Amino acid sequence: MLQSWKEVLPGDHYRVKADGQLHSFDQRVITCLYQPLIGIEAASMYFTLWQEIDDSEEFLTHHHLMGTMNVSLDRILSARKKLEAIGLLQTLKKKAASPGQFLYRLEPPLTPDLFFKDGFLNLFLYRQVGPREYKKLSLQFADVPVQIDSYEDVSAHFDDVFESISTSESVDETIAAQSPGSWKARAEAPKISFSNAFDFKKMDMLLSDAILSEDALTDEVKLSIEKLAFVYQMDPYDMSRALQAAALHTGTVDIEKLRKEVRDFYLLEHGPDEMPALYERTQPQEEREIKDIEPQNEEEQLIAWYERNSPYQLLEALGRGSKPAAPDLRLIENLMFDTKLNPGVVNVLIDYISKVNDHNLNKSFVEKVAAQWARANVRTVRQAMTYAREEQRKREQQKPASSARSTKRPYRKTSKNEHHEVVPEWMKNQSQQEKQPSSNDDEVKQRAKWLEDYLNSI
Repeated sequence: MLQSWKEVLPGDHYRVKADGQLHSFDQRVITCLYQPLIGIEAASMYFTLWQEIDDSEEFLTHHHLMGTMNVSLDRILSARKKLEAIGLLQTLKKKAASPGQFLYRLEPPLTPDLFFKDGFLNLFLYRQVGPREYKKLSLQFADVPVQIDSYEDVSAHFDDVFESISTSESVDETIAAQSPGSWKARAEAPKISFSNAFDFKKMDMLLSDAILSEDALTDEVKLSIEKLAFVYQMDPYDMSRALQAAALHTGTVDIEKLRKEVRDFYLLEHGPDEMPALYERTQPQEEREIKDIEPQNEEEQLIAWYERNSPYQLLEALGRGSKPAAPDLRLIENLMFDTKLNPGVVNVLIDYISKVNDHNLNKSFVEKVAAQWARANVRTVRQAMTYAREEQRKREQQKPASSARSTKRPYRKTSKNEHHEVVPEWMKNQSQQEKQPSSNDDEVKQRAKWLEDYLNSI
């Protein structure tokens, strides 16, 4: 959950500027191509700020923005971060200003041609809207050429219409050429940046000088490598192979060829017609609680594990290193796509259901719980763990009293307002467990121990 008061307050001031000119056609691009990725609130915030460009010499307040959009400051901050991440907004904050002063610089969106050739945003749009709608959008923005073979050019030339300037008036040219200042123009859409930088040094060590020239890795090529590595989850070794294949005969990197090599490599590894898997994603940085710090207790250690690992890795851990079953992966993939739950939240949900349902990921049960969490806007791992406790409490209360007494788990005493998370045994020492086989009963007890303590510590 975002704590907006740590970053911005309702009384903080802001002013809006545009990096170049924004055109009416940009509204259509943002609505059709960007809004499926960032959501309606982020798109609404962009359009709201657009109307406030150079609106006044005086600063506006975020309380004014809350009233204009009719949403809370938390939701405004969340929408702002989405705009920043997608490259539509740059936020600048004045140092040591009280109250805080922000400068919001609106960036123009990519043109449709660049968007659909981006190799990054277009993939996310495909994943978000599906193949049918994606094809419809691509055709909607397509520039269909007109056959002009049967036409002839009858346009007038400049000197057919205008007369040349007389000698006496030519002195004005010098004055016009010396006019000071600059004129407004459309700025280029900014490049998307990544907080988790790709390890270019490690990749450089794997590249052959005989295949790739020193200056082949231009800024444009490096940005494409970062995007492709993020989308297709490629490490430096695999990326070096794709780079060398793309530059084999020329010594330079053709970005379209590099994209094809990366896609082919991905399809070879994951099978035909597969898009990059959502179940390989991890919890977004802005939704993480344990980042840049070491966990201080077992509860934080558990939260950190859920945040730093993907649902695929969780299934691997639950299966003691075995490859997750295809039906389970499809279930999680559809779950993340339909409910938009964060990967860390899905980790808690899958682990919880696996423990309470005898390691069976029943599709209807999983989807029911996921829908409840999505409606409750569960975004963080801690929120998900809280909902797991509440879900278990309801399940226990619904049991008949006699059944509850016979199946009641041992209760571990804690203080009234304190609970203690126990890290799963497979997470503490997974490698040792793989080397030391044990009976099925022992494995069940080890893997269930953390949940028993976790749910009984209410």
